[in-house]
Amino acid sequence: MKTNGKIMSINKDLYTVMESDSVFPCSVRGKLRNFKLTVGDNVVFDTESLTIEEVMPRKNTLIRPLISNIDKLFIVVSTNIPKFSTYLLDKFLVLSEINNIEPVIIVTKLDICEKDEKREVKQAIKYYKKLGYKVYTNNQIRKIKREMKGCVVSLAGQTGAGKSTLLNRVNKNLNLKIGEVSEHLGRGKHTTRLVELIQFGDSLVADTPGFSSLELDESLERISSGFIEFGFNCKYSSCTHVKNDGCSVIERVNNGRILKSRYESYLKLIGR
Repeated sequence: MKTNGKIMSINKDLYTVMESDSVFPCSVRGKLRNFKLTVGDNVVFDTESLTIEEVMPRKNTLIRPLISNIDKLFIVVSTNIPKFSTYLLDKFLVLSEINNIEPVIIVTKLDICEKDEKREVKQAIKYYKKLGYKVYTNNQIRKIKREMKGCVVSLAGQTGAGKSTLLNRVNKNLNLKIGEVSEHLGRGKHTTRLVELIQFGDSLVADTPGFSSLELDESLERISSGFIEFGFNCKYSSCTHVKNDGCSVIERVNNGRILKSRYESYLKLIGR
């Protein structure tokens, strides 16, 4: 019988497909053998022959890590150990924008931040909120749970930013050790890391190794489009926002309307 399902994990030629509350070990045959299936793919499969017959259109696909159809990216940023990084945050925001993924910023360790650093972080948070991004602290668990509801969610952030602690607070039955999200999924620190979707209440959480060391292999135009406040008001339609010759972006950076660290992130991402 043919039915719809979602690929939860891939290990060589074995595809774990979930349908409702059931999981099926499937294979592929025919023309799909030459098609690169990914975790997160929505597929049509046969529950008797255990073969995947069709792949539904994707709304997004990330190459590194390889995963499709993410609804939301929870960007977990620490304010202290590791230090708050606007560059890493901006990189994840650009990744979200150019891949049609809704970003949600979650700030951790604000309570142990030094006074001057806290002021800097709050100033940045105010700016991101003004751009329209959702920003929560890790104490706003009820709102974070609401963001997760019915979605495929991936977590991104530096090691030590508080991803395990956050998941423990969302689901108190997990009891994850700090920094050991992957151990809960049955993998030790020295075993092969595979992208995998884990059922988390009525949502799916993607364990995506490699996110913290993500490199954006995108064109200048695509990266520029990921900075949503830049717009298209420059003197030249092909403006790269590097030379101050009628560039409205540089003008707005100079007068404080665009956060300076955002522009610095842009220059770093395009290799300038």
